[in-house]
Amino acid sequence: MRAPVGPTHLQRLLRDRRGASAVEFAMIAPVLFLLLAGLVDGSRYVVQTMQVRAAAQAGADFAQRNGWNPTAIQTAVTTATALPTSGAHKLTAATPLQTIGCIGASGVVTANAGPTCPSGVAVGTFVIVGAQKSFAPLLSWPGVHLAPQISVQAEIRIA
Repeated sequence: MRAPVGPTHLQRLLRDRRGASAVEFAMIAPVLFLLLAGLVDGSRYVVQTMQVRAAAQAGADFAQRNGWNPTAIQTAVTTATALPTSGAHKLTAATPLQTIGCIGASGVVTANAGPTCPSGVAVGTFVIVGAQKSFAPLLSWPGVHLAPQISVQAEIRIA
């Protein structure tokens, strides 16, 4: 039997670089997948928060245009966006509140007495409209907290 003249089969395999990029991709693919999944989850959360905010604002706009009608305001909230209104992750409208008071830095402040607010502006009638939607991320992210309930309130003066 004759001895091999050139490099052995194992030496040739060790020098061969074909397929190295496939191995490198296989090593980095899970990291890329997690980055993409995180981006998708974060984006879904931001978009759904904007939709819930738009729904609450639509209810407040309805109250400003049409006056105090709690049932109609709730309907305006639930029909304002394409978010589902049934199922586990549905958009729900909180019972709207009507309050008489003065607007302050922290929101509507109830008037103590008198026809004017401390700022000199007349006391007004305000409507507070709320909308909520539960959020379920695609993956559980340790160290990252996405609120399981998206809740937004909109306040508007109607008189």
